[in-house]
Amino acid sequence: MVQRASARLLSEIRRSHQVYSYVDVISPTQERTRLPATGGDVSCDRTAAIRRTCKATCVDPLGTLVPSGTTSLLTPYGTELRPYRGVRYAPTPEHPKGEIEVLPLGVFRLAKVSIQEQTGGSPDIQLEAYDLSRTVARDKFISPYVIETGTNIIDAIKSILARTFDDLSYDAISTTRATTAPRLYDVGDDPWDAVTVLAQSLGCDIYFDVEGWVVIAPPPDIDALPSPDFQYIEGERCTMLDLSRVLTDEPGFNGIVLTGESPGDELPAVRAVAWDEEPTSATYHLGPYGQVPQFITDQLIKTAEEAQATADQLLRNLLGFSSQLSISGIVNPGFEAGAVVEVVRERAHVSGLYAVDSFNIPLDAKGTQNLTLRQKRQGGG
Repeated sequence: MVQRASARLLSEIRRSHQVYSYVDVISPTQERTRLPATGGDVSCDRTAAIRRTCKATCVDPLGTLVPSGTTSLLTPYGTELRPYRGVRYAPTPEHPKGEIEVLPLGVFRLAKVSIQEQTGGSPDIQLEAYDLSRTVARDKFISPYVIETGTNIIDAIKSILARTFDDLSYDAISTTRATTAPRLYDVGDDPWDAVTVLAQSLGCDIYFDVEGWVVIAPPPDIDALPSPDFQYIEGERCTMLDLSRVLTDEPGFNGIVLTGESPGDELPAVRAVAWDEEPTSATYHLGPYGQVPQFITDQLIKTAEEAQATADQLLRNLLGFSSQLSISGIVNPGFEAGAVVEVVRERAHVSGLYAVDSFNIPLDAKGTQNLTLRQKRQGGG
């Protein structure tokens, strides 16, 4: 979330400042090379199967980094990219060149390298990379894979991911929920899809964060937050450049109807329903909008309590799409999808708290940041 940026950095980006960015390139043998970034960006979308992508343009004035073979550093055969963006502060006696503060933007596996060269100029190197979920997804099951009865769900997720990466770090909830019957994955099945479904049964998102940790956690509850992570309030030092607003009834779900069917035992199926219960919400289920439920069946849920808790958490992922904002502004490098921002712009009749669903972070100083937001709570709610 935005809190990982220091208060000093968040204050600095609200005024004229010097951008500082670079990309660390790490070989499979842990050789590290730092490249200045002249263009490109990192994109993050919490609704996408691959949450983060990176495109970077780097200049190689000496031509020493242009790949000459499959073992070169900048080849898509296990090389990682770790981009950073931040600011260089004004010089001080302690830091005559200006202190630098940067934030990590993700851990990516290099997927494509393009080299462009014009006569008399230095080669431009275009890099495309994806977060580590793509690597997991490409590592398909090559033989039937079974999760045994009674396996803790978090342990099952870790076991699947360990097929691809045996040294991952986790920021995960704890749970006592376990499988009630063997789960079989066929040859060719997608392991990332498998762990995504397992996490969803706990009411959780799963993704790789900017440090390469695996996060397994419920989506943030806007109504439970005491304050937003960042503010775009019109007036002095507001970093919002423009805004567009869309009101839509697609996908429009305002409820979850969840059925838990646990094969392997004699327990009857359980059912839970969760609705948008906020009377001030445009999609309040007892208001003129009506009831638009999404139906979900989960074979890992076996009690009414588990079903209700999961339905309540999944509902948080649905609400707010009826009122969406697109914002462009000065770049804040500290965002994570799911962050909560407050937006106030009187002429557009906008005042409320919004969840950040997608955004980009340009690597060059001239780029602007584009955010897609969805509303969950009115200002002052």
